[in-house]
Amino acid sequence: MGAADERNGTTHLKGEEMTAEQVLQLHSEGFNRALTQQDYHALDGIYSEMYMLVRPDGTVLNKQQVLKDLREQLRIRSIELEEAIVRVVGSVAILTAASTTVSSRNGKESHAHVRLVAVYGQEGGAIRLVHFQSTLIVEKEAA
Repeated sequence: MGAADERNGTTHLKGEEMTAEQVLQLHSEGFNRALTQQDYHALDGIYSEMYMLVRPDGTVLNKQQVLKDLREQLRIRSIELEEAIVRVVGSVAILTAASTTVSSRNGKESHAHVRLVAVYGQEGGAIRLVHFQSTLIVEKEAA
């Protein structure tokens, strides 16, 4: 199994293919930890240079725009991952899950419940986050 690099949060593979377990661990213990602890160095290592974020409102950001937003305005307070399923297809892994996130932007706190798709790819000897897209889950009222 690949080894996690504590310096930048990435998982390195030594000539092996990534597994669903590695991707889930990287997402939970690497990516989500780095977001909540504002570990920009780790996030820089986890995000692919081709990274694309598609927000629930349809806006699209690249790696540098996301890192700038996290440094200057957005603070992730907590992330709870639920119903996570990882499918590995060759050198790509697709994580689908529900997530409850508490964040603040310019001091204003918000809560979001989303369904997310995170696409990880093998780049060189590491697993990197290539694409992340989320859709708001609308809570249904009891009938």
